[in-house]
Amino acid sequence: MTFKILSCDGGGIRGLITALLIQDLDQKYGLIKKADGFAGTSTGGLIALALAKGTAIADIVEIYQTKGKEIFECNGWCFGEVEESFTNEANSNLERPGYRASMYTNAGLLKIAKNLFHDAKLSDLSKLAVINTARLWDPKIQSWAPCTFSSDKNNPFSNISLCDAALATSAAPTYFPPYQISGLGYFVDGGLFANNPSVTAIAETLSSRKIQSLDDMRLLSIGTGMSPEGITPKSIGNPLDWGISSWLWPFKSGTVPSVALLKLTMDATSKNSELEAKRLLNDKYQRGNFTLLNPLALDDWKNTADLVKQTQAYLMTDDWKTVCQWVEKCWG
Repeated sequence: MTFKILSCDGGGIRGLITALLIQDLDQKYGLIKKADGFAGTSTGGLIALALAKGTAIADIVEIYQTKGKEIFECNGWCFGEVEESFTNEANSNLERPGYRASMYTNAGLLKIAKNLFHDAKLSDLSKLAVINTARLWDPKIQSWAPCTFSSDKNNPFSNISLCDAALATSAAPTYFPPYQISGLGYFVDGGLFANNPSVTAIAETLSSRKIQSLDDMRLLSIGTGMSPEGITPKSIGNPLDWGISSWLWPFKSGTVPSVALLKLTMDATSKNSELEAKRLLNDKYQRGNFTLLNPLALDDWKNTADLVKQTQAYLMTDDWKTVCQWVEKCWG
């Protein structure tokens, strides 16, 4: 008996890509009903929890297409409204949201989560759910630590609410405030260590004794689009000049992406998890993802039409045909 896990990456509003790809596979093969478990990080965590709770994939797609402004509720004012009016004076820069305050509140996201999950707990789910987050203070080790929430009864966090899990996994630093869970402290985005939750999904499935060996597992990993960004050798200039202002500058500077360190962390962990999962599972692992035509930020909710267009184009490719063939063969 195989155990089938659907894994969903982080990526903010680009979770629309994940939802659309899942919708296509569900229409063709009944993907969701046949899944035994769901794993997710950040926006993928929200999708995974919603699917595990029984939310229709069409409703999830609709949230991404219509609730972007509500999810990214400005904390005072937003970069896009005032970016051109700023000078390069240090004091002015330090007053921008993202420096001394988060860019967005989490009020809108919390409202959406409550509408989806009500008072349900992880332990209430009939299927396995695996959600990554980062705990800012773990009293046992006197430090911060990676953290995996799971619906498995042996997981120490199985009794937390789905709302708490969703808000904790999606609290991206500088974008959203750290999220507090009563009695456990503050948590931030799991994408800081596992933006692609494939490997933690494998580990949790094994530890919960859902499978006897890796031969019994099938893992389908769905991404949020790879952003065509990086730092070319020419962009470096003098390496000694690379401090906070270079790594965490909130706007694109020449060919250097905005908040480069955060994007590097999330993209690199996602790709690394893909490579590791493939080594562990071989042909029992399949990845669906594509490179975006242009960089799209985590909070770029005004361009969801572009996300839809690019996803529809990907659905016509040979790469997606390969994903479909794998699902048809391995997801029965």
